[in-house]
Amino acid sequence: LAAGDTMILKPSEESPGCAVILAEILDAAGVPAGVFNLVNGDGVGVGSALSAHPDVDMVSFTGSTRAGIAIAQAAAATVKRVHQELG
Repeated sequence: LAAGDTMILKPSEESPGCAVILAEILDAAGVPAGVFNLVNGDGVGVGSALSAHPDVDMVSFTGSTRAGIAIAQAAAATVKRVHQELG
């Protein structure tokens, strides 16, 4: 965000509360609309769509190895950068 890039945050469907609070804080701080975007949903539906979308340039993921493999495979078709913290 500090460098001028936009971001989409898709939190875990099991614990989205902190991400909602972060979105509220950024909105109250005056971050322009569309710079920070919060998308809630499950990994299979929403996460897969984000990983494969041609307008998404990079995916950063923290979670299971199983999900990390699926994200890397979905991102490969558009040759996007993928950063993962798995385990």
